[in-house]
Amino acid sequence: MSGEFTGKVLAEKYEIGTLLKAGGTGDFYHGRHVFMDRPLILKVLSGGSATDDAAVKRFFELTRNESHISHPAVLRMTDSGSSPDGVIYAVYEDESGELLRDLMFRMNRLAVPVAASIARQAAEALSAAAEQELSHGSLSPESVIVGERAGYDAPRVKVFDFGGSFGDVDGDVLSYRAPETLDSGSGDRRSDVYSLGVILYEMLAGEPPFKTENAAELKQKIENEVPPPLSAFRADLPASLGPVVLKAISPDPDNRYQTAAEFGGDLDAVSASGSALAAAAESPNNLWKTAFVVLAGITLLSAFLIYATSNKRTDPATALQPDANGQPVQPINPATGAEEQNLTSLPGVMTDANGNTNMSVPPGTLPGGDGYNPWATGAPPPGAPSYPSGGQTVTIDPNNPSPFMRDSGCVMQPSGILLCPAPLQPNTGTAKPTPTPRTPPANANTAPAATPAPARPTPTPAAAKPVRPTPTPRTRANANTEL
Repeated sequence: MSGEFTGKVLAEKYEIGTLLKAGGTGDFYHGRHVFMDRPLILKVLSGGSATDDAAVKRFFELTRNESHISHPAVLRMTDSGSSPDGVIYAVYEDESGELLRDLMFRMNRLAVPVAASIARQAAEALSAAAEQELSHGSLSPESVIVGERAGYDAPRVKVFDFGGSFGDVDGDVLSYRAPETLDSGSGDRRSDVYSLGVILYEMLAGEPPFKTENAAELKQKIENEVPPPLSAFRADLPASLGPVVLKAISPDPDNRYQTAAEFGGDLDAVSASGSALAAAAESPNNLWKTAFVVLAGITLLSAFLIYATSNKRTDPATALQPDANGQPVQPINPATGAEEQNLTSLPGVMTDANGNTNMSVPPGTLPGGDGYNPWATGAPPPGAPSYPSGGQTVTIDPNNPSPFMRDSGCVMQPSGILLCPAPLQPNTGTAKPTPTPRTPPANANTAPAATPAPARPTPTPAAAKPVRPTPTPRTRANANTEL
């Protein structure tokens, strides 16, 4: 490391102190403002480059671009110029922390929250520089200053030395170079993402994913070998952190994070989940801890069930095969109560007031559904023979309902015909007609009537004896009375 400017005063006000870092764009020193007695950092263009007009022009272009970057994670520039003796310099704010390289050497592996915080702030610095069309080009642990904010659990990060060449492949920064920069020396912002991913890997594992002293060998390893998983170095890593790091250090730039902002966004998500886990683990008897564990279990179980059901689905078209020897089966309709409903609503069985149906019965339909009519309504069924009208009407005594036990002079004949006396009619000389036997109604439930006796011969009318009129058939008031 060079320290040729240590102890000199530039422009009669900036005193140069100890060397901080020897960089491609200049050497960085700790310094002090002589008149204000205030610490600061100085970047000085090395003596050989100060006489190169192209190098001087490039130096001032970089300082002008850096002066437009305004972000807490970027070392802020305050002044630049040249001294009377030809020294080209730039002035930056002071940062009392140490280089990340020294912190990693002293701590070996950093705590997960510390490493994630440093990488996230560095990603924000790269994103702020990208807004000014500026890439870093030589990002390494020597380009990051880490200061204490409230202990190393909350580090303060300052990224500096922007504008380095991607072709700088010296031994100190070789391990952090993206593979696409090892041949041609050209790269872009995705190359900075790769460098930051390697830095994060080393902060967690204690060593970079690949380490050699030769650029060609390093390129061959990056493109053909898989870095050891971070879980091989420690067991306290969040499950989501490993994939984030591996994506950042992918050999193919198209498979990496395309911007540092995307990288930082995923680191934020990992940090948030890690903080929730840490809070749950450090809080005994915490209700939220129990809820988190239960939620995690439910999530795992749901994922398993979804996977199982998605792989064990049955295709009904192939699983249900017809039985070649099967016989057709008449489907059984479910019980609906419709038959019982129809029976209770039949005419003569239940009155409209007591019925529970609004169904209409077609005219001429016999109750019961099978043609049976017990004459419950007092009317003969459709198709029954008609009876002559105009005969004597018999009123049944409610105390003696039988029509055959009356003292009316009526006589029951063996044929089952009830004969009652009638007023005498004048003799007209006409023979008395033979009475027509009554045809009993067809009813399966009525006892068969007695076989009628042979017809009685018609007597010859006498001149002195009046002719007896033919008895008129009695109108039957009850069809259920046995004869």
